[in-house]
Amino acid sequence: MDPARVDPRTTVGLFLRQAARLGGRPVVHHHREGAWREVGWDRMRTSVLRVAARLVAEGVLAGERVALMSENRLEWLYCDLGIQAAGAVTVPIYPSSTAEVAGRIAAEAGVRVGFVSGPALAARLGVERVVRMDEELQRWVREAADPALVEEVGLRCAALRPDHVATIIPTSGTTGAPKGVVLAHRCLVDMARICARTFDIGEDDVALSLLPYAHVFERVNGVLVGLAAGGSIWLSRGADRVVEDLAECRPTVMVSVPRMYEKMHQQVTALVRRQPPWRRWLVGWALEQGRRRARGQFSPLHRAADRLVLGRLRQRLTGGRLRFFVSGGAPLAPEVEEFFWAIGVKILQGWGMTETSSGATSNRERHHRPGTVGTPLPGVEVRVADDGEILVKSPGNMLGYHGDPEATAEALVDGWLRTGDIGELDPDGFLRITDRKKDLIKTAGGKYVAPQPLEARLQEDPIIERAVVVGDERPYCVALVVPDWSAVRDLLGLEGAPEHLVEDPRLVAAVRRRVDELNRALGSWETLKSFRLLARDLSEEAGELTPTLKVKRRVVQERYRDLIETMYRRRAPSGGPDD
Repeated sequence: MDPARVDPRTTVGLFLRQAARLGGRPVVHHHREGAWREVGWDRMRTSVLRVAARLVAEGVLAGERVALMSENRLEWLYCDLGIQAAGAVTVPIYPSSTAEVAGRIAAEAGVRVGFVSGPALAARLGVERVVRMDEELQRWVREAADPALVEEVGLRCAALRPDHVATIIPTSGTTGAPKGVVLAHRCLVDMARICARTFDIGEDDVALSLLPYAHVFERVNGVLVGLAAGGSIWLSRGADRVVEDLAECRPTVMVSVPRMYEKMHQQVTALVRRQPPWRRWLVGWALEQGRRRARGQFSPLHRAADRLVLGRLRQRLTGGRLRFFVSGGAPLAPEVEEFFWAIGVKILQGWGMTETSSGATSNRERHHRPGTVGTPLPGVEVRVADDGEILVKSPGNMLGYHGDPEATAEALVDGWLRTGDIGELDPDGFLRITDRKKDLIKTAGGKYVAPQPLEARLQEDPIIERAVVVGDERPYCVALVVPDWSAVRDLLGLEGAPEHLVEDPRLVAAVRRRVDELNRALGSWETLKSFRLLARDLSEEAGELTPTLKVKRRVVQERYRDLIETMYRRRAPSGGPDD
């Protein structure tokens, strides 16, 4: 197949041209049978085209939707590009989705054929034709395809146009049922190329890929940017192995959600807490030198601080050659952002959404303002409406919501996307996100409260793992708080089962002090009048978090309805649980 015949503004055209140019150079590293394995561009090209050929043999038509339901793995990438090389449309489904959710997504998209990683997901997807990656797909990529099918794939690739649909991505569903976001080939490719240029990603860059491929953030910024730049990607073994993976693959760039960076920060904090006093003092002193350096204040002591502490932390957390982290998908806590810059690791907070093909704004290495999500990417326009809603006009803007013209017309107005996020632009064009419009709490008194900033400030306390603020159509706001049980043991010296400790007056008093401290900086209408402690954190498995770890507020409020009601029947004057 001649890649020159395939439009370069399609995902397939981008990939095939790079594969022809880079040949045997490594493009993907994955862990299998106890070791890291390398896949070259040419081998990946062959596998992608074989998948496409077999889809044609299965009767998949150009424009037909094909589901892809699997955890991250090499075959996910083969299938995604193979589906599009056959002229079809990828419909990614999170492997954590229930049978009901997966079935609804597949049915609404009109899916007949789907790829799954194994038997459990095969039973859950429930479409007419299911191809298992651990069995049938392995044969597809090993065996040469019928030349007639390969020729048909070539014709379909050549027929692809930038405006053709590449994928329909279900939204995360934090505020209701998922909607299918329709993205054209040009949306994905244009944004990937913009990001590669803006962040100066090149062939020598190595990315560690961790977030689910069903999410647009990783799929565009973790994978497609790397393909556009000609770099290489290492597939992480998962969140529980990410520290090992960082040490072994030593990436130069990585994208992830704030929760991962918060966990890294918490690990360091917990490690320091267990050190003798003199070493804790040394780390604190070194971090202060790093903070001064990050603020542009020259300190003659920074070199010593870097040699003794900061450099070792960088090596431990990043592998030693990282250029920068990118954080997106949710607000990054200020203390976490400050920590990474203090140790000499650039962490660049950005913002975007599925409807903008991932990123719309971002901080850069040399153009950074803490507490903001940066300035618009090249080619992207951002403005703030009178009610505070952020509007975006971007090459990545979606074509619309699949099968929902009313929602499309509401979201896209004269080329501008109504994002549903609330924010403000400073005089230099840096965007600050205040909250999600649908997350805004309207109290019974008619006052609006943005919960996310309050939650983030509570979570800065080392003994608080998570906070969820509640108060819509209520007389005042309250919070559900999950303690960090490791910190509770280390800092408060409390031992015992979490189910019992949530009633311990010493822990309650410690959380109350943090809540009272927060309240002193708030207007009366947004103060937290009460809180309750939860013994366990929220989880994706329980349906309380999305796969990108965003809180499903409606689910949480329903699940803990009885506990929440206790805070409105009677509350303690001190602001904590009732005495």
